[in-house]
Amino acid sequence: QSFLTLGERVHIALRTQLGDAARLMEQKRLCLQFLDSISQHLQILPPAEQQVITTSISCMITALDAAVTSSSDPPDAPPVGLGSHATQGSVGRPPINIDRADLAVLNVGRVSHTCLAELYHCHPRTIRRRLLEYGLSAPGPPVYIDEPQLDSSISHTYNVGSSSDLSLLSDRDLDQLILHIYNQFPSFGRWMINGYLLQLGEHVPH
Repeated sequence: QSFLTLGERVHIALRTQLGDAARLMEQKRLCLQFLDSISQHLQILPPAEQQVITTSISCMITALDAAVTSSSDPPDAPPVGLGSHATQGSVGRPPINIDRADLAVLNVGRVSHTCLAELYHCHPRTIRRRLLEYGLSAPGPPVYIDEPQLDSSISHTYNVGSSSDLSLLSDRDLDQLILHIYNQFPSFGRWMINGYLLQLGEHVPH
């Protein structure tokens, strides 16, 4: 899971941070850090998985190096905008045009609506609406359902919500688990630890 999380972050960086050499180099540092950490445990992985991980990390680093080189070159064209406002001549804020293909590529893993909204310079609710319009996200269940009762009254049955699967670990157990992860992978940062916890089935809020 940590490997997949790293891949998603590199993918987004290559799509959205071209021109920002500092951020690209930070992703390269994380790749090298992950490779150094995982190299101590490669022997316990099947050979096929070892090959996939090492080859993929190498490709990520190569792509980031190429992006850093491109970022240092003077631009020969204006930057490409992710969204544009459509003027309709009516009162109110004009709607923003968001390309479905771009949004589908960026909406991967645990990327939040707030993060995407910062890229498009809009409100997170706008991102949520576009995801629903384009069929890239399923609508959530209603907050409650009305159920008629035998006495003609109406009862509200509430849905448990998206946070119902949060980890039930105590603070003490969570501290011990994170300490165990640190002992195995000393160079793991917050994102990597979060991915490792998800792999263990522990959904811990930030």
